Amino acid sequence: MTYRLAPLGAEELAARRDELLALCAQAFCGEPWHEPPLGAVRTVDRLLGSAAGRDDFTAVAALDAEGALLGFSAGWSDTVLTGDARAFELAELVVAPGHQGRGLGRRLHDALLGAAVPGPALLMTLDVPALTDRYTAWGWTVADRRRPGAEQRAYVVMRRER
Repeated sequence: MTYRLAPLGAEELAARRDELLALCAQAFCGEPWHEPPLGAVRTVDRLLGSAAGRDDFTAVAALDAEGALLGFSAGWSDTVLTGDARAFELAELVVAPGHQGRGLGRRLHDALLGAAVPGPALLMTLDVPALTDRYTAWGWTVADRRRPGAEQRAYVVMRRER
């Protein structure tokens, strides 16, 4: 698989909205997420809304030889997960199903954290071993467990010092 990693600015991200929707719908419809297509719309709209208004929005894309999106990671500094102290939030890490399990997610993860503002990083993900074990292997630790809003599924907030 030939691909390149490239920074993805807010304007380019917005221009790729349809591609982002398709990628998120594919990636989140299966294990462990089982999200309906509307979940992809919510994810992309949240991402684009956040990108537009943040000076420290950071994103990295994995692009194939023709420039098609194979995956991306994105984040920004926020207080949502901490309640008070600012930390970099790894908000999205998405890899097309046909490219998962080959190290692309790890490369996107590392590139995003390398480009982000220094300091602690947080993420929130489903509390399932397939995800928590992966992030633990990448240097994250569980900081909190939550069931946000009316959500039926359990989530974890994970932290990583950088």
